[in-house]
Amino acid sequence: SGAGEDLPAIAVGAEGLRIAALLTAIGLTTSSGEAKRKLAEGAVKLDGETITDPAHLIQPSEGKTLRLSLGKKRHALVHR
Repeated sequence: SGAGEDLPAIAVGAEGLRIAALLTAIGLTTSSGEAKRKLAEGAVKLDGETITDPAHLIQPSEGKTLRLSLGKKRHALVHR
């Protein structure tokens, strides 16, 4: 799986989106409860950095794409 893999992608507005809501919106988790559990377990990474706070605000800069990962196998792209 290289950089050209077909990952789910979501666009976030300038105001940003909290990571727990984002995980559910993009389909990596089925509920905000599951999202919070995964965050607490340290299973969620944003561009390789582990995020544990469900209220962490994701605000990609203009034209930047961030990689959101759940565990080792599930990934998604977040852009503005």
